[in-house]
Amino acid sequence: MDLALRLLKSDLCTSVHVSLQLDFDTHNASGHGYSCAHGRGLMDCVARFLGELKAAPAPGKPGKTLLDDTLVLVMSEFGRSWASRGRDGTYSLPDDHHPYTSVCFAGGNVAANRQVGSYTPRGLGVPVDIIEENGQPSKRVPRAADAVTTALRIMGMEMHDFFIPGGYGEVAGLRKA
Repeated sequence: MDLALRLLKSDLCTSVHVSLQLDFDTHNASGHGYSCAHGRGLMDCVARFLGELKAAPAPGKPGKTLLDDTLVLVMSEFGRSWASRGRDGTYSLPDDHHPYTSVCFAGGNVAANRQVGSYTPRGLGVPVDIIEENGQPSKRVPRAADAVTTALRIMGMEMHDFFIPGGYGEVAGLRKA
């Protein structure tokens, strides 16, 4: 993350992809305690990165910080519920990777103080307000395609330039008005 921060501060690039060597998918036999400590450590890294972005001026944009000018997404390729833990605390059940994703949006053109979705005891997610591909509002559990669409729209891109299999929707309320 230090290299990503240096690149953004130097104005050498406008896009950086960071993949942490320790991922969120632990399958550790130590169970809940290990998973919580592991996740907390990873999120502390992300929080420090966001703090550094907020403290750094955006190159060539007086009065703006790098956080104002940078869309940050923290993503996982799957969603997992506490209900999918085995008796020994590990995540080893066949349904522990289900098709719903988890994403944290920050900075850029993201409205502040928003929570999107949650997990039910069954782990299938909670419906949120979505603006569907046809422009109609709906309420459903967001999918990975919705996270991608929301990110692209926050960056000012229109979806008619892209094809996303299965359709897409934008999570309502995340873009600044």
